[in-house]
Amino acid sequence: MSDEIPEELRRLRARAYGPDADISADPGALQRLAELEDQQRREFARPVAPATEAVSAAEIVEAVPEDSPLPEAFADAETDEEPPRRGRPIRSRRVFWLWGISLALVAALSSALTVVSVAILPVQTSAGVPQIATLKPEVGRPMPGIFGPASSEGRAYPDFFGMTAFVAYAQFGPEGERNACIFVTPTATVDELDAGGYSGFSQSGCGAGVFPPTAQFVVNSTAPDTFVARFPPGSSVQFVFDGENLGVFSDAG
Repeated sequence: MSDEIPEELRRLRARAYGPDADISADPGALQRLAELEDQQRREFARPVAPATEAVSAAEIVEAVPEDSPLPEAFADAETDEEPPRRGRPIRSRRVFWLWGISLALVAALSSALTVVSVAILPVQTSAGVPQIATLKPEVGRPMPGIFGPASSEGRAYPDFFGMTAFVAYAQFGPEGERNACIFVTPTATVDELDAGGYSGFSQSGCGAGVFPPTAQFVVNSTAPDTFVARFPPGSSVQFVFDGENLGVFSDAG
């Protein structure tokens, strides 16, 4: 289009669309305006010359074949393509549609993983109480009669501040499973255990499968004096069986 035509087109448009429009009374001007606007549209529709900068084929991504159907919500948007810009690869709107879906899927997966991670909150298995002693079995010491017939699985431990611990196995449930149990009783009453009974400050705890037996308690004034002298009333003591020895833990230090 020559330099004069744009100026002529501007004047004709002012007469047609401006505040003082009078072109409706001039059929020749109306025809000329239609010709110039049609000519301008044809020029805009001409292909843009190739860019001097080379674009590799890998940069032009077509994520979906042209004949693949789109959802109805995007059907109208497909026909509203912008004119190609010089020096940039042309990408289909389908690419951006699929890109948006992929982002939604990633977000959904991340949310699911987040839900799983917060649904299983870690529980501390230890109160941070230090181990203060390790009790080893006292070789040759017989098990008290209260624990039934002598068994090689039973273990007796030496006196620990006026308390004595034993580990024996007991049967639980109809399936016959046997689990280890800890019994902690005053040393002075061990002879009563031989007679089939016991008295005084006694504690016990059993394991279950892979979970070790644990006997834990808060010390009170009914415990032996030597034990209370070491572990004052209100303090916590725990005995844990590791399959052979007993670990002793206490917040009394």
